[in-house]
Amino acid sequence: MQGMLRLARDHHNRRNQPAVRSGPLSRRGEEGVILLLVMWILVLISVVVLSWAQEWRTEIRLTANYRDAQECHRLAEAGVFYALGKLTETKIAETTRASVGLVELPQPVSGWPLDQTSRVIELPGGKVEVRVGDEGGKINLNMANEQTLTNIFTALRLPPDRVKAMVTNILDWRKQEGGPAGSSPVSPFAARKARPGGGLRQPFSRKTRFDTVEELAWVKGFESSPLIPRLADWFTVQPTGAGVNVNTASLEVLEALGFAPEQARTIIFSRQSVPYRQINELPPRAVDPRITQFQQPFSFQSSPFCTIKASGMVNNKKARHTIKAMARLDISAETPWSILSWVDDFPG
Repeated sequence: MQGMLRLARDHHNRRNQPAVRSGPLSRRGEEGVILLLVMWILVLISVVVLSWAQEWRTEIRLTANYRDAQECHRLAEAGVFYALGKLTETKIAETTRASVGLVELPQPVSGWPLDQTSRVIELPGGKVEVRVGDEGGKINLNMANEQTLTNIFTALRLPPDRVKAMVTNILDWRKQEGGPAGSSPVSPFAARKARPGGGLRQPFSRKTRFDTVEELAWVKGFESSPLIPRLADWFTVQPTGAGVNVNTASLEVLEALGFAPEQARTIIFSRQSVPYRQINELPPRAVDPRITQFQQPFSFQSSPFCTIKASGMVNNKKARHTIKAMARLDISAETPWSILSWVDDFPG
């Protein structure tokens, strides 16, 4: 009897117990949770992969830029030494001609003009733009008097009041008796602060002369001037001798010599085919009304000093590196040239 009662009670309990669903609906819910987890995992993996890909692209771009910069640097160096080789050939040929009496043509026989004309040379991996300038075709910054300086800055189309201030400050610089010992900075392009009053910007005092044309960046009135990288196209500090070489002088220097703009252009055009040999071949100076008569003597031979600007380029000029080198040519020496200055990554 008790066994029957126990069976009845167990049956009653089983009937009142909630049923556990284990059909298709339960399995569908589990699959949904698993799918959601998988999607989140895929999203996280995608974020990580995209982050890595961005870093890889940045690294590849930086590597390519570094490679292009190094290639431009090598091309610029090659341009400097290529130009030195050509100039040496020219000097040797000129010396040979002079030794046999053929001195009537002072023009470089290599065809390399020394008037800073641009010449592009194709080299493996890119190209290099080379400009060679004769220091003898420039105004000597340490020797020029007040009127000479006024003439050249006037020829550069600067306002009269600014010309006067610049000339005064240059003369003031050259009159100084020197400054603190060891005060010379590494680069003239780094000087940016001016001292109120006077022509000098302390503590960069010098003694009576400029060592480089770029030192004008330390003179009051020239600070942060866009002219600084180009002033060496018109000025020199090298001992090139008396007279400015009219066969290599720029348009602005010829105007400062007293020639009117049209006369200066005529001289530049004519000397490309037949260089001038004596003063009576030059057109009579119709002095530019803005410029006082210039009594500077002329020269018709290039000096041993030259400036070479070589710009290496790759990727259609998107990458560029410029080297500016000053050299002295002497074919009688063991090494036919000596490098006087070398400026890497020159602006311009």
